[in-house]
Amino acid sequence: MQTSESYIGFSPLPDPSDIVTALLNDPFDVRWRVVRQLFRIKERRDRENLIQALQPYLYEVNDSRVKNRIILALQALHRPLDINNYVLVKDKGAFNPAEVEDLGTEEIGASAVPNFFPVVDFHIHPKMPDLKFLADMHAAGVTHGVILATDTDPEDVERPEIRNMLKEAFSGTTQSSHMPFESLLKHIKAGLHSPTDVSNRDVADWVRNYPDILIGFGSINLSKDPAYVEETLEALERMNVRGINLLPHAQFFNPSESENMAVIFDYCRRTGSIIISHSGCAPGPFEIPELCRNARPNLWEPLLAKYPDVPLVLAHFGSYSKEIPGIWLFEALQLGKKYRNVYADLASVEWLLDRENVVREIRKTIGFDRILFASNYPHFQASDASLAYVVSGIKANTTLTPKEKRKVLGENAARLLNIA
Repeated sequence: MQTSESYIGFSPLPDPSDIVTALLNDPFDVRWRVVRQLFRIKERRDRENLIQALQPYLYEVNDSRVKNRIILALQALHRPLDINNYVLVKDKGAFNPAEVEDLGTEEIGASAVPNFFPVVDFHIHPKMPDLKFLADMHAAGVTHGVILATDTDPEDVERPEIRNMLKEAFSGTTQSSHMPFESLLKHIKAGLHSPTDVSNRDVADWVRNYPDILIGFGSINLSKDPAYVEETLEALERMNVRGINLLPHAQFFNPSESENMAVIFDYCRRTGSIIISHSGCAPGPFEIPELCRNARPNLWEPLLAKYPDVPLVLAHFGSYSKEIPGIWLFEALQLGKKYRNVYADLASVEWLLDRENVVREIRKTIGFDRILFASNYPHFQASDASLAYVVSGIKANTTLTPKEKRKVLGENAARLLNIA
């Protein structure tokens, strides 16, 4: 099979039979490796032949994880990606063809840009074809991206201790008067996994392909037993990820009570890893604040005091909520004022910087040395927004000083991540 001219420096595509075999037999936690290759197929006939070969397995495969991978593959084959004016260079990212022609594939990249200024997106979910999300980064002037894995398990809600915890939290809500608890569980379960979820191995694969611009964070479900956590940590260390993405609300653990927290912080202290943790509410059933109480920023305080050398990034600044915007912002600000190892990212809450009163409070508490630009790509708050739009909004902000803008957009993250 021929590779599209939009891809430069990649290995030849596998034989169709090898693609089918890999989709059926790869480990369950490898979701994107082969799917990403399918977007490189040049000829329509080759895509159609693969579709014909894969479709019968939708009805023959019983394991939902394999079926989800086949669904993702079929979607890629049915909707090939063609982004005008961009080519993808292995190891480097997406560029305009003229840039590649002028500089060549060896010189192209951040080092070839005069007066290089880092713009770091600290919160990317790479649920898109490589060419798409890397072209979006280039168009926005984003030089580096932190990509996040997500380790959640729909079957967790069937465990008695988690089921009882959710039932108790839901019983006191206004929604409980008109929504049966079993219906809530069904919605939660559906939201904890989708074919586009990104695993630890997926993140490691992406970083291996684009080491100049992508930084990988793995994920560990801390509601699991200690043996699972230890095994996952060992795997993450082999993958050489730079941090750990935690979701207390969707992994059903309380940071101040989890028996697994000490081993996580000890690992981060030993390896120099960073923790990023969801804080605030979340889309779907987790818009109900009572179901997200594990994602309150102040639950991290005992650990911050004990491990002052381990950085903790509060994703969404404790503020994401459709119903109560800025829901736990005050907690996040006070935590950042008290502990120098607390950072906050702006994923889905970049609007905070448009509020003069919020900017004043940031200056008085956590300060602008620990605020990180983050887009939550591709889940932008405004449905029609682009990554370039989000970045330009911060650049055009009239409340921040030029120095504060530079810190937020990249200098803080570059220092935290040791980006030269």
